Amino acid sequence: MPPAARARLWSRLKDAREPKPAWHRRPVWWMLAASAAALALVVFFWSTPSTRSLGGLELMQATADLKVREDGAGVEIQVGEAALMDAARGITLRNLGPLVVHREASGVRLVRGRAEFSVMHRKPGAAPTVVLVSGGAIEVMGTRFTVEERGAGGAVTLHEGAILFRRLTGEEVPVKVGQTLEWPVAEPAAPAPPQPLVTANPVVASPQPPVAAARIPSVEEILRELEVLRGRHEYEQAARHLEVAMRKQPAATRERLSFELGSLLTYQLMDAQRACAHWARHERQFRRGRYEEAVQRARGTLSCQASARETKR
Repeated sequence: MPPAARARLWSRLKDAREPKPAWHRRPVWWMLAASAAALALVVFFWSTPSTRSLGGLELMQATADLKVREDGAGVEIQVGEAALMDAARGITLRNLGPLVVHREASGVRLVRGRAEFSVMHRKPGAAPTVVLVSGGAIEVMGTRFTVEERGAGGAVTLHEGAILFRRLTGEEVPVKVGQTLEWPVAEPAAPAPPQPLVTANPVVASPQPPVAAARIPSVEEILRELEVLRGRHEYEQAARHLEVAMRKQPAATRERLSFELGSLLTYQLMDAQRACAHWARHERQFRRGRYEEAVQRARGTLSCQASARETKR
């Protein structure tokens, strides 16, 4: 064998016998550790999505299986559990099963489902936080309670603090810790009409055909139809539905429908001209009404001209 070939063979054999340095070996344990760290980061950011917003509510916490949908009716939680927060009003709610919730100008509305609410304590003299339901409004100054809304009725159970339930008729019902209040309340039975006196020779009158009285839908029925139209994004039809319904309602319940119509014109149809005109009529008709603060916020959003009451101030 030539000397040059023998030298090359000897060099290769020497390199094969010498051990490789540690950095040259495949770092299997390091790759596994990096994969585990990446997986942990994904789980962390999924389970604490504090910067995500759903329908104007901040998503503070959520389970990994959370499944939600957003549309005109609000935020629908279909699967999983989540904590939603309205920071401006100090409201935090946790769903207890499937739920639909909608953020409105006057408060947070529970459309359907069951949820636990926690409300930060308000300062003395501040306006109460409002949770809207089909039977009225729950006014809160700082407390914890559970609400179940079934569409045509529901219930609220107070765990801490104190709340005031304001029915659609304007009646105020205080609720204490441990108490449960349900709605709607069954209407008392109408008294039976007086029976006619029976004479010795009764005169038999000819039968008259019955006259069918026009039935006036209840506020609950009107609001249920309103939610259906909102869910279909048929906002103009919903506005006409409210305008017709308001003419047939007594003054005690007309204020609620008037407020819903103004909110629809302001936030869904975004028709500033019609909305400003409606809010002006609303303020003239319902002076010092229940929704005065929310009406002022809506007028400010639309940059409406100052009302006559504001000018006098």
